[in-house]
Amino acid sequence: MLIRRRTPYFRWVDDMLNDARLWTGVNGEFEPRGFQLALDVEETAAAYTVRANLPGIKLDDISVNIHDDVLTVSAESAAEARGEDSRTLLRERRYGKFRRSLRLPTIVDGNAVAANLEDGVLVIALPKAEHAKPRQIPVTVSGNGS
Repeated sequence: MLIRRRTPYFRWVDDMLNDARLWTGVNGEFEPRGFQLALDVEETAAAYTVRANLPGIKLDDISVNIHDDVLTVSAESAAEARGEDSRTLLRERRYGKFRRSLRLPTIVDGNAVAANLEDGVLVIALPKAEHAKPRQIPVTVSGNGS
């Protein structure tokens, strides 16, 4: 029986390959694939509300679309230019394009969808279509009424 032990060298190679997978894009491009726009979604009987933090992103760089009950939020943040006499010591903030799509569980009224950006928080109101809202069905008595 052969038992392989994982030496620190092999663990280091595995970690390096896993990190590279997070950055490998399509067509040989490199982009951070591990980043997704975080969303909060709330539901009431009448509507859905979606919230996303988009600090520092300009209104013109945000796009909100709805098609076949799939909500898509996309945005782009540009990297800040640095001076020629400076060097970056640490860069943790993400820059570039990102997108998030979410299929809604019921049909929404696409004509009444509204999006508002305030203090870096995007709030999207998605009213449910009338036929998708819960209704109370009256019960009637038929026959002899006893």
